[in-house]
Amino acid sequence: MRSLICTSIIAAVTLGTAFPGYAQPFPGKMIRIVIPFQVGGSSDANARIVAPALTERWKQQIIIDPRPGAATILGTEIVARSAPDGHTLLINSTQFPQQPAMWAKIPFDVLADITPITRITRSPQAIVAHPSLPVKDAGDLIKLARARPGEINMANAGTPLTSHFFNMLAKTKIETVNYKGAGPMMIDAMGGHVHLAIGAVSSVQAGVRTGRVRLLGTSSPSVAFPDAPLITKAVPGFEAADTWFALFGPRGMAKELVQRIRDDTAAVLQIPEVRQRLLDIGGEPVGEPPEEFAARIRADVTRWLEVAKVAGIKPQ
Repeated sequence: MRSLICTSIIAAVTLGTAFPGYAQPFPGKMIRIVIPFQVGGSSDANARIVAPALTERWKQQIIIDPRPGAATILGTEIVARSAPDGHTLLINSTQFPQQPAMWAKIPFDVLADITPITRITRSPQAIVAHPSLPVKDAGDLIKLARARPGEINMANAGTPLTSHFFNMLAKTKIETVNYKGAGPMMIDAMGGHVHLAIGAVSSVQAGVRTGRVRLLGTSSPSVAFPDAPLITKAVPGFEAADTWFALFGPRGMAKELVQRIRDDTAAVLQIPEVRQRLLDIGGEPVGEPPEEFAARIRADVTRWLEVAKVAGIKPQ
């Protein structure tokens, strides 16, 4: 009997840490990270930078599993229905807490069925203008938009909520033009087919650096553009629009397991090579505690519901 007990203890130490309520230690097998977006996007890039470092730390293979569809709902539902043992995780974005504002029928509860673990990166929102528009910063834009209500448009990728958030805070009536992705949005912005575009710094930086669009400002200080004017000087509160990519798990994960995954993720975000690669794609590493991130999700859900209400958007 003593030999059997010792063998079990050795096995647990070798495979990982066991948590209350789960016989299987973590990590005890291959880990799957579901990406509810198309391959090649920012969420995919975040995953492929962080996963190798976590693989080395956990001594387990990590599979990146892209499951795009239904505005990220398809992939998120897969994780919501998974066992809460840490071996199926999700990388989602700012679109996650926007879902209740946009969709009437979601097959999971955003606040109850998904466990927030930590943000991997954040990226300030940036507003860019075609050079033909006579504005240099957010203050100029607000003056022009108020003088020409409904005549200026702003491209937005994913959901239109960020553009509407700007309108709500700035008291403007800029028309929203919605795109399914940042790529098509920036092609039209650089070509002058829309006056403005709003998106993560990582999405607009190529156009800014080539001079095909003018950077009017960022929602919070940006490592990529440290000299950019802050939109919040003209629009207080707009820092809440920052884009982020984060790690989630299913409902019911043990608190100790969530903390373990967060701590390991935060540790790899401090590896110089990992950190630099994330900065190179416009993402600034975060890694905050789970409780802090969960509070952000709750606040974001409330905020985007209010923005949708003010904008007259009804969930589809």
